[in-house]
Amino acid sequence: MTVCQAFSSALAKKGMTAQQLATMTQSNQDRMSQICAGTVTPTSEEYSKIASVLGMSSVPASHP
Repeated sequence: MTVCQAFSSALAKKGMTAQQLATMTQSNQDRMSQICAGTVTPTSEEYSKIASVLGMSSVPASHP
């Protein structure tokens, strides 16, 4: 499972959109949409913010 699939799954479980996630993480909405769509890889800082909001674990060892 890629980072993006994990985020998409967690977003769906919480009933959130990428826009809501961007607001909660105080991130750029377009960038958050790209991260959720899998077109860009989140930085470790972005991953940590997203994971925190979605209740996921911290940055995995496989994260670039």
